[in-house]
Amino acid sequence: PGSHSRRPAGIRGMMLPLLPLALLACSAPELQVLSVTELGPIEQNSMIRGRDGGYSGMAFDHSVWLYGDSVLSVENEDGSAWCNNTASWTQDLDASDNLEDFTDWVGSRWVPVEFLPRTEAEAAFNTAHEGDDCLEEPCGARWALWPGAIVEDPDRDRALIFYHLIYGENGEWNFESVGSGIATWSGLDQQPERPVVDADHAQPTLLWHDPTAAFGAAALVEGDSLYAFACEGDWAKRCLLGRAALADALEPTAWTYWDGAGWTQELDQAVGIFDAHTMLSVHYDDAIGRYLALYNRPLDDRVYLRTAEHLEGPWSRDEAVFATEPSHDGAVAYGAMAHPELDRGDGAFVYFSYFRSPADWEGEIQLVEIEIAAP
Repeated sequence: PGSHSRRPAGIRGMMLPLLPLALLACSAPELQVLSVTELGPIEQNSMIRGRDGGYSGMAFDHSVWLYGDSVLSVENEDGSAWCNNTASWTQDLDASDNLEDFTDWVGSRWVPVEFLPRTEAEAAFNTAHEGDDCLEEPCGARWALWPGAIVEDPDRDRALIFYHLIYGENGEWNFESVGSGIATWSGLDQQPERPVVDADHAQPTLLWHDPTAAFGAAALVEGDSLYAFACEGDWAKRCLLGRAALADALEPTAWTYWDGAGWTQELDQAVGIFDAHTMLSVHYDDAIGRYLALYNRPLDDRVYLRTAEHLEGPWSRDEAVFATEPSHDGAVAYGAMAHPELDRGDGAFVYFSYFRSPADWEGEIQLVEIEIAAP
């Protein structure tokens, strides 16, 4: 049987009594779950009250973390305490005692600022619709950017960052994705760029203009190929799989999609290979000799695993292996994803994170260690 322990933040090496009920399954398909240890929240800049997301990957010899909506405790140089995305990175790759020594992407006042840039047209639109006395109706309309998966492309001295372009107006949950693209990033001292890939389109930086095919929910590099997942839908988030040569990732016509029998350039012929969520991770784990997908289901506080010998499948059924700590108001935690750059023991120890809110307008990224083995 597996075991579970909770390790509170700030107490290094102290193990609390085992809580086996929090480990929901002793085994998942094609793997054994030997233990789960909760390590507490990762280090967070004191000027940030909370931020969700938490995609990560190696880039420029650092573990780089990308976050979505971020609430600040101070105003940044734009006079705002809200960012649609932020980023931080660390060279601490030993996650067994949690992570520290993060550096944040900051502005001239050393306050965190948005990492992914808006285009001139998007920035001008936001300015024109800003405030209650805006220049153009509807007031409060805006463009936002949410980061997705990040992959390294060392042959071209860059990292590739998937992102989703979001259009929103005033009102609760009044926003929607209009498509997704890939930003290029050339160094820790530089802001990413969003190359124009379709100059004739109203949104020229997007590779995918279909919001139901928001690629970048997960991504990984295998050899010279870049694979990306898009998981959308009302309740069942059916995941599509696309691939392109890593060197040609910014060419829309370079992408092909799995149709159940082979690869096609017709996106509308792509078929779902498994159900997951809009945020997840997929990576190859040497300890079990299979691909491992990790995620929460929608509105489900449990973390699920499923495996496959090939990215195209067939994928095993998923199994719940961990129950996340709920947010302060009982809301479901979300955003579970693995961080394979932190793996130990050839993948025997996998580290994943999830987001929860400890108080109003506050958030933290919780880190968890899971030990797995082949059955």
